[in-house]
Amino acid sequence: MSFAIVGELAAAPAITIEIDDLAAGIAIREDDAYVFVASDARFHLLDGSRFRRLQQIETAVRRMVRATRPRRHAAE
Repeated sequence: MSFAIVGELAAAPAITIEIDDLAAGIAIREDDAYVFVASDARFHLLDGSRFRRLQQIETAVRRMVRATRPRRHAAE
């Protein structure tokens, strides 16, 4: 996961959330949590969710990527 700080750290920074070169959305600091704003429709279920730590956002986004990835079928 990569984070890109947008704006000043003194203000509520927006942090870009990217997983495997896919821009999933941004995390906006609000009080004691981060609010996830989806920039890709695949992550709309997480849009507006609050997380205490950025790593929790990474985990949630990675789980969504795994859940929506086409499964390979073993050769019979």
